[in-house]
Amino acid sequence: MRLVEIKEGKARIFIPDPKEYEKNGKFDPSWAPVFYNPRMMFNRDISVIAVSIISPKSIIDALAASGIRGIRYYLESNSPIEEIIFNDKSKVAVDLISKNVEANGVKVAKITNRDANSLLYEVITDYVDIDPFGSPSPFILSSVNAVKNGGYIAYTATDLAPLEGSAKKSCKRKYDVNNSKLSFSKEVGLRVLLSKIVREAAILEKAVEPIFAFYNDYYYRVIIRVTRGAKRADESIEKLGYFYECEKCGFSGSSKDPIEKCPRCGNKVKISGPVWLGKINDDSFVHKMIDYLQNFSYIKNFEAVSILLHKILQENKYPPGYYNLEFIASKYKINVPAREKIIECLGDASQTHFSSKGIKTSKSFDEILECMKTLSNKV
Repeated sequence: MRLVEIKEGKARIFIPDPKEYEKNGKFDPSWAPVFYNPRMMFNRDISVIAVSIISPKSIIDALAASGIRGIRYYLESNSPIEEIIFNDKSKVAVDLISKNVEANGVKVAKITNRDANSLLYEVITDYVDIDPFGSPSPFILSSVNAVKNGGYIAYTATDLAPLEGSAKKSCKRKYDVNNSKLSFSKEVGLRVLLSKIVREAAILEKAVEPIFAFYNDYYYRVIIRVTRGAKRADESIEKLGYFYECEKCGFSGSSKDPIEKCPRCGNKVKISGPVWLGKINDDSFVHKMIDYLQNFSYIKNFEAVSILLHKILQENKYPPGYYNLEFIASKYKINVPAREKIIECLGDASQTHFSSKGIKTSKSFDEILECMKTLSNKV
C-alpha cells in the first residue's frame, strides 16, 4: 500500500495514495483500503471547535479509519485529554493509525482493533465520536452506554435517502420512522436521526439534549449531551411528534400525534414521524462556538464555518420546520420572489442553513403566501 502525506488542520497524516485506487480516472474514498474523505474536512473543522468547548478528558474515536479526527482533537482542541482510544476493526487501518499517531506525537493514544459495538460496551468515556460510512443507527445504543453521565456523543449520518423520506422502507428499518418526502425534508432528516437517538437512549433510561446539529453537503452532524434518569428520558420522549404537509394547499406543521387531514383545507396530508420536535441547537453553545472560532483562523473552512454558525443562531429561535418557497410558489403558480424580500416583508423571519430556497418564521402560512403573492406581482 503506497502512502502519501496530506495536511489537515494542524495534523499531517499518511493516507493510501488515491491514484492507486482510481477507476476510469475517478476515485471514491471507499475504494481505498483505509478510508479518508477530504469532503469531511468541514465536519472535522467544526467538530474540533465543539470539542474545544466540551473539553473532555477521555475520547473514543470508535470508527477511526486513518485516525485524522482523534489526532486533530489532540492537536487543536486545547482540551485536557488524558486518553484517546482510536479504534477500527480493520487491521490495515489500525497499522496506519499507529503510524499517524506517532507522526503527530499523540502521547495519550490507545489503539484498539475491535468491533466498535463490542468495545463500546466495555468502556466509559467523556466523549464518543461515531463517524460511520452510512447510518450511525447500529452504534447508537452502544455509544449511549459508553458515555458518562453528562458526557457527549457526536454522530455523522450520510444515508440521506432514508432520513429525508426518499427511501421509506429503509427509514422504517434503520430508524423505525414512517417517513415521507416533504418539501422541507433536509430538516426532517436531522429530526428523524435525533428521534432515533432519543428512543435508543430511553431504553437505557438516559435523556438526550442536542447541543449542536447541522446539515452540510451530503451529511448530518449532531452532538448530544447525555444524562441519566428515567424521568429525564421520559421528558425527552415527550418532545417527539410528527410533521405533516398538505398535498393540495402546501400547508405544513407539526403535531404531538399524527393527523390525517389538513387543518387549513381538509385535504389529505403526508406524515413523517416520530421526529424530534425540540430544539436542535443550544444557543449558549453556538455563541461559544462563534467566540472560539477566532482561535481557528488557520482552518480552510473558516469563513464557511462562521456563516453556518451565524445562520444557525438566527434560525434557532423559530419553530421546527422551514418553508420551501419554491414548493409554495409551485402550488399557487406564482414566481418565486427573492428570499431576502420575503424575509423583509414578513419582518420576523430568517434564512435557514438547510436550504437556499427556505425560510424560518413564526408567521402564519397565509402571511407567507400573501407576501409571496404581493412580491410575485412585482417581479
